[in-house]
Amino acid sequence: MTEQEAYVKKMEAEKQQLDARLAAVEAEADIRKAEADIQELSGAKRRAENFRRKLEEIRRRGTEDFESGKVELRRAYEDVDKAVAGMETKVEVLRAGYERKREAELESLGAQFAGWEASRDRTRAEDSLLTREEFVFLRRSLQNTQAVLKDLMKSKGKEWPRLKKEYEAAWNDLCERSEKIRADTVKAEQPAGEQPSPQT
Repeated sequence: MTEQEAYVKKMEAEKQQLDARLAAVEAEADIRKAEADIQELSGAKRRAENFRRKLEEIRRRGTEDFESGKVELRRAYEDVDKAVAGMETKVEVLRAGYERKREAELESLGAQFAGWEASRDRTRAEDSLLTREEFVFLRRSLQNTQAVLKDLMKSKGKEWPRLKKEYEAAWNDLCERSEKIRADTVKAEQPAGEQPSPQT
């Protein structure tokens, strides 16, 4: 194998790694579809395409043009590597913000559950069996949603969007169930003939 062939092979491996990183960033970039983010991702993809073209050129070049081709290829590689690294950093920041917000929401909802349970304990005895079953089920739903969020926070690349959808479905289901119990709790606490105020 000539020096040129060995170099091309090495840079092809580098290209595969860059392509994998770019695909992971693209998969996670749905966190926020702001115009600036889309433009930045498009710029990284253009640089990656330029690197691919330079690699094809150096593969076809004669040995006399090899050294100048190496310089161009290395410059193109560094350009795309820097662009992808910038996007990776940005996506990590956005992910961390999303995940922190979801953690805070779950903690807040868990605290509300504790209050609702205490409130339900003061209601009529004939409601208690159903109430306990409702809250056991709701607590289980909360724990399941927390587990999905933990998986989401450990995931990378293309797994992240899939787990994000799974988390949001679990969260929406949990919110629907908790809203029903909250409405039932408010209704049970109303004096006879008094209607709860409409939600604002």
